[in-house]
Amino acid sequence: MESASGTGRRSEEKRQAILDAARRVFTANGYLGTTTDQLAAAASVSKQTLYKYFHDKEGLFTALITTVSDRIHDPFQELTAAMGTAPDSEAAVRILAEQFAHSIMSAQVQQIRRLVIAEAARFPDLGRLYWQRGFERVLASVAACLRVLAERQLLAIADPAVAAQHLAGILLWIPSNRVMFCGIPDQFEAETELKEVIELGVKAFISAYRFEITEIQNAQQG
Repeated sequence: MESASGTGRRSEEKRQAILDAARRVFTANGYLGTTTDQLAAAASVSKQTLYKYFHDKEGLFTALITTVSDRIHDPFQELTAAMGTAPDSEAAVRILAEQFAHSIMSAQVQQIRRLVIAEAARFPDLGRLYWQRGFERVLASVAACLRVLAERQLLAIADPAVAAQHLAGILLWIPSNRVMFCGIPDQFEAETELKEVIELGVKAFISAYRFEITEIQNAQQG
């Protein structure tokens, strides 16, 4: 006889398999373009099994976005210490820019982002959840990193939260908008474009927040 823990593990594995399949189907077809028949077929389960775990298509979609939001990894928590040892502002900002751009511009993240944006009017609570647990939390970590650079007087940043938004805008405006309108580009094309965006973005950000010699003198006198 199978133990309760074994049954629970198998049930959770089945649930996750359905969610993984749902992610592929929803990102390919959108919410309205997806049917329960497609979802069940993609997960290799019956519709009855799908209903058992998620009740209906809306329940499955809600579970998918909630699960994705809960599992968003903050890639900047571990970079705060690196900001304290970076040799100069350019090296520090490049670390942030490369981590941020590659994390947000991954194909999987962009697919979910498109899906959430497309269905935000129909599921506003899910859109808010994804924003708060994802992008907003990541921006707060970027701001914490920039605060370290300001304290080291490597950059003149009065408001790290605003500066984090500026850095995000410089890095994401072109490539992310392109994905939103045109879909995921060819991998080589995307990597080439992103590399250029990062290099130009780092220079633009440092130019905007450079700590001028007069500011250093004023800070020392103050």
